Amino acid sequence: MVKNIGELIKKINVENDRDKLYRWYQNAYDKDVPEIMAAALERAIELRAKGFESEDEFETAVFHALAAYEIALSIKNERRTSASRTRELIGRLKPLKAMKFLINSTEEKFGLVTLSKMKLAEFTFEGVIVTHYERFEPEEVVEAQRRLDEIFEDRPKVFIYPKIDRSIF
Repeated sequence: MVKNIGELIKKINVENDRDKLYRWYQNAYDKDVPEIMAAALERAIELRAKGFESEDEFETAVFHALAAYEIALSIKNERRTSASRTRELIGRLKPLKAMKFLINSTEEKFGLVTLSKMKLAEFTFEGVIVTHYERFEPEEVVEAQRRLDEIFEDRPKVFIYPKIDRSIF
């Protein structure tokens, strides 16, 4: 029987069944084990992002951010949700131009707030821009970093993992 968290995370990292990931998340939620909740969410993001064809590391990061955003929306809506407008934007403009559009948008940043609260800020569109700064104008990188800094400044010390009542992975 597997007992240590590191061993459990290794099992989660190779799991391909989304329903099992959901059960890992739920059990960890019930027992208040945030490391397992984060591992299950990260693996669910990876699985969802596998459905996209990327040309390079940057596009892979964009599709992981899109997958994470869809999981955040699914948690909010309490059902599996596709970010159809964001998918359409990425399809129409291609990943780089879509990221530039999103960083210049003044709309509320639901994904940024939610994913940061769940200790998954690296899967935000802002995180992608800061990580791949060489593809963006300096002011776009500064804006992405400002948003991340603002979120981290206001974030509670304890990360928030929402209760999920059914599989949305």
